[in-house]
Amino acid sequence: MRQVKVGVIGCGRIAQEVHIPNYLENSKSRLEAICDVNRDILNDVAMKYKIKYVFSDYQELLNSGLVEAVSVCVPTSLHSKVVSDAAKCGIHVLCEKPLATNMKEADEMLEAVSRGGVKFMVGFNRRFLPNHVKAKEYLEKGKIGRPILARAQMITAGPYENEIEISYRNEAEKRCGCLFDSGSHLADLIIWMLGKPSEVSASISTHLDKVSVDDSAVMSVKFENGALGSICVAWLNLPDYQAMEDSRKIEIIGINGKIESDCLGPSLYFYSTSSLISKLRGKIKMTPVKFDPKIPYEALSWSYRQEIDDFLTSILKNREPSVSGEQAKEALRLILAAYESIRSKSVVTFETG
Repeated sequence: MRQVKVGVIGCGRIAQEVHIPNYLENSKSRLEAICDVNRDILNDVAMKYKIKYVFSDYQELLNSGLVEAVSVCVPTSLHSKVVSDAAKCGIHVLCEKPLATNMKEADEMLEAVSRGGVKFMVGFNRRFLPNHVKAKEYLEKGKIGRPILARAQMITAGPYENEIEISYRNEAEKRCGCLFDSGSHLADLIIWMLGKPSEVSASISTHLDKVSVDDSAVMSVKFENGALGSICVAWLNLPDYQAMEDSRKIEIIGINGKIESDCLGPSLYFYSTSSLISKLRGKIKMTPVKFDPKIPYEALSWSYRQEIDDFLTSILKNREPSVSGEQAKEALRLILAAYESIRSKSVVTFETG
């Protein structure tokens, strides 16, 4: 099997925990090089994973001839420049979410990718969780009838699991805020499942001292199909996974029932008035892939492996990746409109059609 020669630009946590190990473990890829402006981090990562080629300037990596694809794991504000430069070099790109910090940057990225004729995927890994895939399938098959209400909620530590004050403050600001960072996952999932939004309003707050960006947020959304939804996110370091499980769900209520899907996997819960099993047993729990319940993040780790594999497969089989730049742009549009609603203290509407 031909292997895709890959590089990773940015060696922070997501690169070290997701991209680098998954490229090394996947038989479809050969990790050739890594890049980071911090030489100490760069050398530590290279030594840990035994990576031969290292660069502190990503342009040098792109021009080295060593790679045909890269993962872009730099801060969101740098996505547009790095992705566009990679596309100009004819290099395929998997870019971490969120897509960009504004629509101008997003458009520049997509234009560069189109001109370069390269594959471009955005890292919304949660679409690969089997429970979300099954939830979407049930919605499309009309298992709960027409959706009328949706609730997506995600409480995670975010940058706050690091107890060093200066670190969590800088990390929070780098992520542009809780709604922008964590909310983008939920925005993508809820649009993927329910379709385009027609209007949005939002509120944000900051509960941790000396942090200048939001670390809790609530968004209300109306969709073109008439359904109403809410997105609630917060950064809180409450480490007991089981205790917080109910605060990490997507719930969709239709005229004939409801679906609840675990945000981080592995299960979904289904009830339908037209289901014989539901009539006998009520709400039914399903776990499409039987992950070990003693390992809470096993499903999430699996979704990252699927994401990397999908990107590599899109290159090898010359097909579009499962999460396109255009789809990621819709999630960004919703998040930016929510922030505009906060600034203007009004409901923001979208053009329909």
